[in-house]
Amino acid sequence: MALKISIFGAGNGGITAAADMTEKGHEVTLHQSKNSQRDLSSIAETGVINFNGKPVRIHKFTREVEEAVRGKDVIVLTIPAIAVEPIAEKLAPYLEDGQYVFINSASAMNSLRFKRVLNNMKRDIDVKVGETMSLTYASRYDQETNEATLISYNEHNLFAAYPSRFTEEMLEVLGRMYDHLKPAKNIIETTLNNGNPESHPGPSILNAGRIDYAGDDFYLYKEGITEHTVNVIHKIDAERQQICRMLDFEAMSKSERSVRSGYFEKRESLREQYNHSPVLADIKGPGDLENRYVTEDVSNGLVLWASIGDACGVETPVMDAVITLAGVLLGRDYFSEGVTLRKLGIEEADAARLNALMEYDHTK
Repeated sequence: MALKISIFGAGNGGITAAADMTEKGHEVTLHQSKNSQRDLSSIAETGVINFNGKPVRIHKFTREVEEAVRGKDVIVLTIPAIAVEPIAEKLAPYLEDGQYVFINSASAMNSLRFKRVLNNMKRDIDVKVGETMSLTYASRYDQETNEATLISYNEHNLFAAYPSRFTEEMLEVLGRMYDHLKPAKNIIETTLNNGNPESHPGPSILNAGRIDYAGDDFYLYKEGITEHTVNVIHKIDAERQQICRMLDFEAMSKSERSVRSGYFEKRESLREQYNHSPVLADIKGPGDLENRYVTEDVSNGLVLWASIGDACGVETPVMDAVITLAGVLLGRDYFSEGVTLRKLGIEEADAARLNALMEYDHTK
């Protein structure tokens, strides 16, 4: 049975999702923010996206929020974590009972954050919200040729609803869209399996001089992850795995998780896996330090991980060091600015309490 789907976030992932879901037989509306600077005039005028060399006509392109929300079954958000609360505020007035909000991006307890906004604006509505650990695609979009290229699916993408007691219900619906979604215990588990905070900030700041000099001619995965900078990834991953153990989550290494998801091949070392990844190696960037690889993956990634570690009694000295150094380089206090459990309304909770809180909606 076809779903009526709207996609908010007309970037690489959102445009790819619009074409992919249309190909799978769903009725898709693609929403672009009125503030976006990206030129999507070709899609707006024709409704066509060239998808891996084949023209695909989506149901509708719009810049009107109400038009994109009303009457839809699933609202997909392919947005950065820093946009969750602003998008929730825009969608809340138009959301309807029985809809599903699917946050398809890098997990940072985004569903709880969305629900906090929704409950403050429209508490009595019956809308289920959930998130993946990461975007379902590795993809690119060329606006000059209007070409969306799906490089790879995430072959093992953890998903959880908030509250977690609705995970199974949401997966029954979302399974008609994707067959790679796997149930997580809760959104803290999806958050701790988001691969960006361990992959991006540490190597980026350790390559700050090279990035400042090279600009857009820099490849983090191929050039920036070396025999020495990879050690920071190993240490952050070890801290992350210990937090997972305290929460009774599966604790797999970065290498194992990325092979399972299809992003890495089996090789002798983690460095080689990054350098030769068929999905990641040829991706350019970051071109400067004011890039989401640092700004978002520290403020909404490492700071949140360290906060969860504090609650679970796990020390995170390497995470803390990267957070501190990123702040020094960019003149910001990420410990104050970043997302923490306290800012999400969770205080004085140990590991068992954190898991219990995720089962029911405690937002306020």
